[in-house]
Amino acid sequence: MIIDLLSIDEEGKTFSFNESSDEVESLFTDLIGKNPFTIEVLVKPLGNSYQIQGRIQSHYGDVCSRCGYDIEVPLNGRMNEIVVIEKERPRNTQVSQSQRSLDESGPDVTYLKSPEFDLAEFLHEMMAASQNRYPRCVDEAQCEAQQAPVQESQAPSGHPGFAALKNIKLKH
Repeated sequence: MIIDLLSIDEEGKTFSFNESSDEVESLFTDLIGKNPFTIEVLVKPLGNSYQIQGRIQSHYGDVCSRCGYDIEVPLNGRMNEIVVIEKERPRNTQVSQSQRSLDESGPDVTYLKSPEFDLAEFLHEMMAASQNRYPRCVDEAQCEAQQAPVQESQAPSGHPGFAALKNIKLKH
């Protein structure tokens, strides 16, 4: 779903999607399966750039990173992006050097070569970035109860190669 950013008026334009929206019907199945979702996005001009704000709500199936059981993980993502349209700048090096800020409260910046913005691809990436890297059970007590008990065994002392020499008798 490509939108022309130059056609958006001063008040901005709101986009709302859910699982029954034709534009994005099967776009997120690789991330959340067939689970319901709600996406609200506001795109508005901001000087010579555009601000994209919104939220994503859904849930998806994953495996608990602590106990290994299947769980449903809530997905509550927020987006705050500034899109700047400009020609690609020449680089002096072959390596892209990204300096990511640790402050997640401020907006991120994306540079585009043209005013055509692929909103569907952007939303897909925002949903993927909003997923929890290490999902855990909501109830920690239940998670700990599901974990298999650890078998404590006596660790062998010394190097295992010397075990064969233990019973050798030396003659003087």
